[in-house]
Amino acid sequence: MRQKKTLRFNIKKTDIIKYVGKGGIVINSDKSTVIGFGSIQFSKKGYLTFLSRTDESAITTINKSNASLIICSKKLLKKTDARSTIIFVENPRLWFIKILNQFFVDKKIPKGIDPSAVVQSKIGKEIYVGPHSYIGKNVTVGRNSVILGNVTILDNTKIGNNVWIDPGTVIGTDGFGFERDDMSKMHKFPHFGRVVIKDNVEIGSNVCIDKGTMSDTVIGQGSKVDNLVHIAHNVKIGKNCLIIANSLVAGSCIIGDNSRIAMSATLREGIKIGKNAIVGMGSVVTKNVASNTTVMGVPARPALG
Repeated sequence: MRQKKTLRFNIKKTDIIKYVGKGGIVINSDKSTVIGFGSIQFSKKGYLTFLSRTDESAITTINKSNASLIICSKKLLKKTDARSTIIFVENPRLWFIKILNQFFVDKKIPKGIDPSAVVQSKIGKEIYVGPHSYIGKNVTVGRNSVILGNVTILDNTKIGNNVWIDPGTVIGTDGFGFERDDMSKMHKFPHFGRVVIKDNVEIGSNVCIDKGTMSDTVIGQGSKVDNLVHIAHNVKIGKNCLIIANSLVAGSCIIGDNSRIAMSATLREGIKIGKNAIVGMGSVVTKNVASNTTVMGVPARPALG
């Protein structure tokens, strides 16, 4: 889950190398310490950095870097003559993230309810509710969950463990469902469902998640929802999905596990996205997407190649 980052000085290189373990191949190891981190272009002596590129320019960049510890691809093994300590791994960016989380992140999670928050449900002590947030009736919130300021969580919402919700998000409103009669008068579809957010979900700022009509809207375990996303009624999002900024997921869509919806994508109501699928930036999806498929464009079509 997302946490406040604070820099810890004097981290032994040997501790980082031990943490990577058999996942990495090390050259130029020494007993010095790491005092910070940054991008490879601007890192200085004592800093940790990484580089994912594997072309000839990558070798030049590594050789010129002032960083003391560099995480880079195994494809560059034996191609660089840098004096820095280098750990060669399969996925440099992933290992850099894992190292930051292991050694540079303050793992203390805030607890308690801000005096300005309004909470109408009995919730546990192992959570945090920020200033001016509102939690309605019959809401459950799991352990170590963090609800930051100005968040609105309406009645009957269920939130799991280790969930992080950023400011300004609204969860549990009615969806937008109307039917015209013969006189063109609008009749609102009543909503009896809930929003269910499973464990280890992160939700960004100013996200809107509607409750279901007769079934629940569900955000699956480990999924991450970026800022300014709208998730409509009855949507079912699987495990470990990425829903990126400004996307619109219309009512009753189903998104399979491990799928990625890129920024500003639009999914028409009732669409099914298979597992491990990718929807490209700005795409408008009007038909179902098979598992392990990448689609893009308006309307979205399978990517060539």
